[in-house]
Amino acid sequence: MFDSLAHATRRRVLAELTDSTDVSVDSLSRRTDPDASPETTRTTLYHAHLPKLERNGFIWWDREEGAVGRGPRWDTAESVLAAADYPTERLTSRP
Repeated sequence: MFDSLAHATRRRVLAELTDSTDVSVDSLSRRTDPDASPETTRTTLYHAHLPKLERNGFIWWDREEGAVGRGPRWDTAESVLAAADYPTERLTSRP
């Protein structure tokens, strides 16, 4: 579980879900990695970050619709982030 929360991009995905119960993968790809293009971030989200968060039950992910939301273990992820004081910095949208 802690491995899922160790990467800044995954923490940012979870931070986005603290304000919304669901978000689009397109939105996440523009907001979660300040050092990469949205296309690169989208690929990384699909192949690394979203599967890991989904396996741990922190999110649900509809690949066909390109949507992500709070999973059945959302409360666990949220409480661990808060208790461990993990940085969940938010990014503004890129043009």
